[in-house]
Amino acid sequence: MITFGFTMSFTRFLLVVIVLTSKTVFASELVMAISNGSGMPMTDIRGEELMGGILKEFGDALGAQLNLQPRYMILPRTRVEGALLRGHADLLCDLRPEWLDSRTFLWSDAIISNRMIVAMRRNTPSPDSLNAIAGLRVGTIQGYRYPEVEYLQPKIVRDNAANDSQNLEKLLLGRFDFIFTNRIFFDYQRKVHPERSRLAPSNLKITDFDTYCAIPAQGKLGIADLNHAIARLKARGIIQSILARYRPQDMGR
Repeated sequence: MITFGFTMSFTRFLLVVIVLTSKTVFASELVMAISNGSGMPMTDIRGEELMGGILKEFGDALGAQLNLQPRYMILPRTRVEGALLRGHADLLCDLRPEWLDSRTFLWSDAIISNRMIVAMRRNTPSPDSLNAIAGLRVGTIQGYRYPEVEYLQPKIVRDNAANDSQNLEKLLLGRFDFIFTNRIFFDYQRKVHPERSRLAPSNLKITDFDTYCAIPAQGKLGIADLNHAIARLKARGIIQSILARYRPQDMGR
């Protein structure tokens, strides 16, 4: 009876340890929802796994700074917001408040500076203004908003793709003459794409913008802790170094 009682007590002890250990491991994660609507250099997504890119390097660095283990949840662009609202993810990054529906999120300090552009093939005449593309078919990303061009009349005809990479391939196939994209993505493709010589070195600026990280107001990650971690990464030159690794050699910082 003594042995049986000891065995039962030890078994209960092990169960408690396992449960507490599981909770500790779970609590130590930093879950970042990642939209599958982007491509390199922001995200290198293979199947359902984020293998590399600026966002993974940033997430890895942020997790290390916060002493949390990063985990990446790959979702369609239309579902990333819901993942944050339902508590399935801890944060979204490389976004802006006006790109999302919810007004309850807390937003970090800026993490990346970028530029929204109208890009084209080398043999396509560059438009001199946004009005020059009014009413034309333009390559866009499913679920993305482009508030700076919504005023155009007639409105542009959106030809949606799942991500920037698909959008670029459709441009090279001649499905349309212009795409809405960002400078970081397009400059990287001008450096590494097999048909990079066909991509125009010039582009039309839509707007300069910074992107941020969003967290739920009642999430496990506090905005002050997040901003402190971002500030430390900037002070150590980590974010700048990440971006520089994906920038063409002939471009300045």
